[in-house]
Amino acid sequence: MQTALGRCALGLAAFAASLGLACKPSEPRTEAEKLARGREIIEKMSAKLGSAQAFTVSSSEVRDEVKKSGPVKRVTLQRELTVRRPDRLYTKVTGDHQNEVWYDGVGITLVLHNDKVFAQGRAPETLDKTLDAIYERYGIKTPVADYAYSSPAKALLSANTTGGWVGRETLDGKPVDHLAFKDKGVSWEMWVAREGDPLPLKASTELSEDPRLRKVEITFTNWNLAPQIATNRFSPTVPADYEGVALIQRARVLRNAPPDTPEPAATGTQGKPEGGK
Repeated sequence: MQTALGRCALGLAAFAASLGLACKPSEPRTEAEKLARGREIIEKMSAKLGSAQAFTVSSSEVRDEVKKSGPVKRVTLQRELTVRRPDRLYTKVTGDHQNEVWYDGVGITLVLHNDKVFAQGRAPETLDKTLDAIYERYGIKTPVADYAYSSPAKALLSANTTGGWVGRETLDGKPVDHLAFKDKGVSWEMWVAREGDPLPLKASTELSEDPRLRKVEITFTNWNLAPQIATNRFSPTVPADYEGVALIQRARVLRNAPPDTPEPAATGTQGKPEGGK
């Protein structure tokens, strides 16, 4: 027979359990709720990254690239990215491609080590405008660049984006929110850390309309939102025996854009109206 004290203890336990159930956040059920939750998580991630005066991150990338001859080639890359707002960026790529890019607030320098060539050109005064210009003028798609904008959410999401929160999962032993979105010509997924800083741990993008890039998978590691950056990090270093080549703009840019055309607002490459990265 239970004592009065035992019954009391059981009652308190049941009451505590009921409070726990009541306090558990409700999961989004409708499409509208899933979209709202997904956007909320992206906005939190964006705010965290956007508030960092500087950051570094490592990534491993697997890309399905379409070659001029037609077949799709699987390309594996490792990338080190350094950003200092509002006007500095450096990235080094190793693996199947060997590239380096410097942006110093005045110009951009691109070095292709496999071909032993480099190119330089004037660039806008901010990183946001420069990232837009790289895409608009030259058609260069660097998916990780979306996270270098001052507001990654604006680069990733548009008014027409659908999808949202998929569920809670575990990625490499870490609890994450799994998100999936669609826009014109692009579908993409992201896994965002649920503990600590809400930063992306993995992203995957499929491009249905891009003639050169079909799919990109990125795994992020070593996020550092308060790095110590060497003073010469953003100063280009080009080997003396490399040949200089021209940065060729897209034909439609040369035809349609007068010399003094203002730079577009930051939109990234996933949320662009014409679709995708």
